[in-house]
Amino acid sequence: MTPISLQPNESISSSSAHERTQTNAHLPSSNTRATLVSATTDLSNSSLSTQKSHVSTKSVSVFLCMFMHGFLVVLHLVLLALNISGVEHRLVTSENGAWMPPLGASTQAFYALYSTILVYLVQRLTLYRNLIQRQQLTILHDNVNAWSGLGSALQCLWQQLSTTGSLWWITSITTYLGCVFALHVASSSILQLQTFSATTNMSATTLSHWPGPNVDMMGLQWHTISAIVPSLGHFTSSLNAGLNGTTLYDTVQADGATGNATVDATTFRAECGLLRNSELSYTPKLNSNQFGDYVIEPQVTGLEQTLKWQGRLVPPYQDQLITSEMSSLFPGPTIAFLISTSIDIDDSLRSATVQHMNWEYQQVVLSDSPQASIISTVLDAQAIACNIYVEHQTATVDMETGQLLALLPPPVLSPPSNWKAWTAPKGNNTWDIWSPPGMGQYNHLHEKWFVYPFHSGAAHSVKICMIQSQATCYGISLLELYFMKEIGLDVVLDEQASRPPPPSGPKMVLCSRRQFESSLAKIFASLLWTGAKLGSDAGGFDRTLGSAVVSQQVTKWHLSINSWPLAVALTASLNMLALSIWMSGGIHRQTNKPPIDSAGVLQIIWLTNRLRVLKDLMNEVDDPREDVLRSAGVLEVDLLQELNSEICTTNDTMKTDS
Repeated sequence: MTPISLQPNESISSSSAHERTQTNAHLPSSNTRATLVSATTDLSNSSLSTQKSHVSTKSVSVFLCMFMHGFLVVLHLVLLALNISGVEHRLVTSENGAWMPPLGASTQAFYALYSTILVYLVQRLTLYRNLIQRQQLTILHDNVNAWSGLGSALQCLWQQLSTTGSLWWITSITTYLGCVFALHVASSSILQLQTFSATTNMSATTLSHWPGPNVDMMGLQWHTISAIVPSLGHFTSSLNAGLNGTTLYDTVQADGATGNATVDATTFRAECGLLRNSELSYTPKLNSNQFGDYVIEPQVTGLEQTLKWQGRLVPPYQDQLITSEMSSLFPGPTIAFLISTSIDIDDSLRSATVQHMNWEYQQVVLSDSPQASIISTVLDAQAIACNIYVEHQTATVDMETGQLLALLPPPVLSPPSNWKAWTAPKGNNTWDIWSPPGMGQYNHLHEKWFVYPFHSGAAHSVKICMIQSQATCYGISLLELYFMKEIGLDVVLDEQASRPPPPSGPKMVLCSRRQFESSLAKIFASLLWTGAKLGSDAGGFDRTLGSAVVSQQVTKWHLSINSWPLAVALTASLNMLALSIWMSGGIHRQTNKPPIDSAGVLQIIWLTNRLRVLKDLMNEVDDPREDVLRSAGVLEVDLLQELNSEICTTNDTMKTDS
């Protein structure tokens, strides 16, 4: 906008004005009267013809000024209501912030254009008001000059220290322009795009580590699988995706995806107890090559009659554990172990569960020496039977790491409890992965796949023997060694351990029942996980494909209204509305049109030439400095009245001359 300045013709000196006056005095009087009559007539006709259009234009300007100020206040009130309710957060975009620069630029452009129009309207209306009222020329000069900008307004405000006649006007204009400046500053941060994390659901392919119903569990190469399981603890957790302790869960095939996935999971659980010797007993016979009498009651077999037969049984050495072949006698998912440690139980339960075995020892002699006698020692052992259960659950898995985050329903840890007597499995004793009829050579002994890796899996090269007869030897599988280590029985096998001395000394105390059950369930989960990892080509089974719901965390942007910039903008718009009403007050009731519609240099020259009071005032000023002109301008003038008087005087003169 063109700077508006109403300064009393500083570029014209008194001497030049005097010379022009003398020049005019030499003009013929008839030409002078004709010129004055023509000017007066033109001015009068122009005033009458534009009076109606001026009133209409002024009313439109007032209405537009008030409407735009009010609309700005309402706009900020609406934004405040949206900010309080949080509705703006529902405007979400996923364009990675691409709309942020256009949003900030468009907001600033809107406020800049809108403020420019407001300043123009208020400036025009205040100029009308200043031109039609009686006031000092210095005050008129300051009021018009203050609209040149905020810096000019502050300068005019400083000048009010010496001239206080327009203090309220200059303060109002300065405040108004300051509010416009505040709007410019706050506009860039009122509306912004703010990041937040959102969850989106998608479908993804899963790989299950749980064998399908068509997998021949007895046909798997358990020799290979059982040899790998003890080494799984040496791998990092990222390589064991799909296995978490006693739980198997599906893995998701989605490269580069982030977030969580909901997949199927299966948790192994074991319930172990001591077998009573009244339900299962073995009575060894001396000098019978480890043969004895088996007696198994219906509580174990589920049959109606008691089973009795003769068989060979080599007990485990002191502080060791072996898998019992009697596991095949249990109808349900039960595995049995013989263990020759001390167990922390009361005497009554110990006497009810102890199995009295014989450990025979024969010293190794030279080939030409007579055969050494056999030393028989009583070795008390106990049979532990464990019922194996599986629980199907829903798991939440981290897509990036593949690790298990949560299970639903969450696993319930059984409270610590002492060892107790074994009870038959509860509910349905069958699994959905019961071994189908296999074709392996050991199927007649082990119809349960979970027994086979323990009893006939990969074995240690060293066997433990009582005497020189191979019938008194037994091997220990790598899985049994691993299990013993997990429950605190660290057995070292070497050549010397193959012919141990007669058992002596105190026995080790077996771990708690919870640790025993947890370690066994963990081994079962590791067996299936390893088999699934190997695949059918390497002796395991192929994983089945499925689908899962993936909850992916994505970064989105939503519209955000900042409270502090909005408060600044609302305060500024309210002040601008109040100031515009005050500074333009009463304009709509004025019907007279000001002599000029602007306050530029050309308009000032025109007024000075037309009004004698301005011409005389300037003729008296010899020094055009600001302070001198301001002092000379302390003269109250009504420009509209002065101009009308000049017109009337000219008309009267013309009538008299005529």
